[in-house]
Amino acid sequence: MPARKALHKKIDQLGAAEAAVVEQVVDSELIEIESSTLTESWLTSSIWAEAFSARLRAHHALNPEPLMTTAFEAAFNGACTVAGWKVDPTPSAVNRFYDTNVRTSDDVTRSISLKSSAAKDLKQNTVHISKLCEAAWIQDARTQKDRQRRLIKLFADLQKATDAILQLRCFRLTNAYRYELVEVPVSVFDHVAALTVAQAQPGTIWLPPKAKKAQDADARLRIDKSDGKLTVTGIRSDICTIHGEWKVRNMSGTPADKDKA
Repeated sequence: MPARKALHKKIDQLGAAEAAVVEQVVDSELIEIESSTLTESWLTSSIWAEAFSARLRAHHALNPEPLMTTAFEAAFNGACTVAGWKVDPTPSAVNRFYDTNVRTSDDVTRSISLKSSAAKDLKQNTVHISKLCEAAWIQDARTQKDRQRRLIKLFADLQKATDAILQLRCFRLTNAYRYELVEVPVSVFDHVAALTVAQAQPGTIWLPPKAKKAQDADARLRIDKSDGKLTVTGIRSDICTIHGEWKVRNMSGTPADKDKA
């Protein structure tokens, strides 16, 4: 209640233009949204889920674009703080493998890589990470053995540094957005450690490499030598964890993208 009284006092000091913006945000927070969260999840406690839902609604009160990239990172960290967890964001210049450290209510500190996607070709059964991490060394690997060695080392370093990869996926609906918060297990990269020299050479590497066809692979690793980045595509949704789902109305007054209905 003290917070509400303080808010009322602040609103009384606003001009008409500022009050109109605040009213739009408040209206969005009063609208119920469709949501579901995984009951036995290290992440989606009721407090965290409520705080993240509030940030999704506030975002779409003023913005017709999906909650992505740095805005997602801020919303994620903000919800963790409201949940009472210790949050330590890590600048990308310091660490290329994860974005934030969070000590959750189970008293475990996790280094988390935060990703997002609102691509129009999102698929329900597979997850796509367009840039897992930077890998400029690809352009400098002069021999096949060197390529194999560097690839194995990169994923060993990634798995050592990163506890979880979370991607917020946004499916565009007519005047609404459906979000999924998906955790991709870092164990999907276990197969990289066993790659032979020959298996490490293709531009697309199946994980596991002995899969009979692409659909049988847990994921596919794409190595783009032109810009030195690693993409992971075709990650099977059934090996991932969906921590939560939200359907949010677009309240900004600007039409949403209607390519997905």
